[in-house]
Amino acid sequence: MTPLRIRARTPAGFSQRDPWSPSLDGILAAALMRTRLGDDYFTSREADMRLVDDLPLQIERDGERWWYCVSSPQTLGAVAQNRRYYHRRFDDQHEGYLVQDVKKVLTSAGPYKSTRLYETLIVCKGLQWHAIGDAAEVRRLLASIVQIGGGRARGQGVVTEWIVDEEGDEEAARLNRPLPVDYALAHGRDGRRMRWGIAPPARIAAALCDCVMP
Repeated sequence: MTPLRIRARTPAGFSQRDPWSPSLDGILAAALMRTRLGDDYFTSREADMRLVDDLPLQIERDGERWWYCVSSPQTLGAVAQNRRYYHRRFDDQHEGYLVQDVKKVLTSAGPYKSTRLYETLIVCKGLQWHAIGDAAEVRRLLASIVQIGGGRARGQGVVTEWIVDEEGDEEAARLNRPLPVDYALAHGRDGRRMRWGIAPPARIAAALCDCVMP
């Protein structure tokens, strides 16, 4: 495995929920699992999910913890940052299909509450990650990814081209990412600390630990 630089061209920008997303290992894991599961990928229950431990990226270990050698993303040529609003509303026409004795869906509170939400749209030329891995396999998995970040159902995060070359920064791949606290301190890194998912899928309990954030 060799140090890689992976770039995604995103001329229309992308939606970013935090400064450390989207994660490249998460993108690759989604591509791999979608290939394996087919349509079942979209109905997988979180309780059934397991850490994806066979991506074409080098694994770093610290005791029982492990994660991939891939940096957090860097924006390329960012020119603007916009807040875009969208709305969640229950479609009242479906109240005609409610079960017996249920007259109306509550939309003033609860899971069907009408809500005004927003996302942050970063307008830039693209994103870049540093990683250690197998360039050919990384290219193969990324070929199926046409959107990244949040708001994909609203047409955001379109990727027009993936570029993978062997000009990566090995130190950035290892250290410029969320790291478990003890490992980070042992390697001279300290800063903001958060509970974070260090391996994909990042939201399951097995991935979470206290991290030093880059």
